[in-house]
Amino acid sequence: MKNHLKNIILTGVAGALLAPALNAATVNLVEVGGNASIKLVQNRVPTILTGATLTTNPTNSLIFRYTGTYAGNSVIWDFNLTGGAVAINDIANQNPVTLADNSTGIPKYIATVTAPETVGVDSTPFQQDFTLVAPLVYVKNPNATGNSVAGITNLTQRQAILLEQSGGTLPTAFFGGNPASNNIPGDALYFVGRNGSAAVRQVFDANIYFSGSAQNFTTNPVVGQPPVLWDGAGSGTEVANIVKLIPNSIGTVAVQDATGLPQLSYEGVAFSTTNVINGSYPIWGYERYLYYPSGSKAPSANQLALIQALETAVEDPTFQADTTKPFYGKFVSYAAVNASVYRDPTVDGSLILSNVY
Repeated sequence: MKNHLKNIILTGVAGALLAPALNAATVNLVEVGGNASIKLVQNRVPTILTGATLTTNPTNSLIFRYTGTYAGNSVIWDFNLTGGAVAINDIANQNPVTLADNSTGIPKYIATVTAPETVGVDSTPFQQDFTLVAPLVYVKNPNATGNSVAGITNLTQRQAILLEQSGGTLPTAFFGGNPASNNIPGDALYFVGRNGSAAVRQVFDANIYFSGSAQNFTTNPVVGQPPVLWDGAGSGTEVANIVKLIPNSIGTVAVQDATGLPQLSYEGVAFSTTNVINGSYPIWGYERYLYYPSGSKAPSANQLALIQALETAVEDPTFQADTTKPFYGKFVSYAAVNASVYRDPTVDGSLILSNVY
């Protein structure tokens, strides 16, 4: 009888101990967006999840998954960061997107540096949380000698537009490089840009007031043969790698992807966090997290907790101010920019106005 009672007590205790595990949920969350801050995201998520494990899609490194635990729940957190412009339509239309294991899922939120209005979507239905400012830069081939881009240090607005319109058919002399009369092989300037799905592409075009159809040279040209035209690269890393291969080339990237590449000034102003904050360097976009605040498209309470945890981790002022971190100086605090200048977040490339009165 005593043993029987003991077994009942032990069984009851064991059941009580197991109850939290049995009641724990598995939270599945899908984020879509651009890759202007992909390296930052991959740094911050492991600080949120306990036992975070990263799995990358076998054919596309912009599609990945983190698993781990958060607040006692198992988490499967998928990211498809193949384009911040196309992502807006994906969430608006509830389009399934490819996940790390090649299955598909419906996105619950977006991280993008372009406004929904830029791609024809009304931002009014969304909750829009601004997390930081993502600066973008023109970069050139790093070989400072032996090619025609060596003398190019700045682009004017007209030159920036011409660069996209020409697709690299004009001599570098038009942009401050070696004179065309040198008649050296490869004296044409090659432009390497992002594709139309990229928020980075939208923000660049808006800021230089370019509305045409860009031609992007993305393969190493063979002397005597025209280079291959393509809609553009799928990521800033891809742009950077191509620019390093083509001696006479200029590309467009988020600052996080500019490592090892000389940056060009725009209209005589070099990129720096100070120049973004004071309003003199204009090529940037608000990175925003967008999701529906209510209804069937809205994230659940557990999903929203993860979204807000990532926002907090990205905005952490101690992290942003840490000069030992590889991201220092590559993003700008939204709070710092908003305290100094303002631009309409629904219009990419809008006028920069002073917020100091």
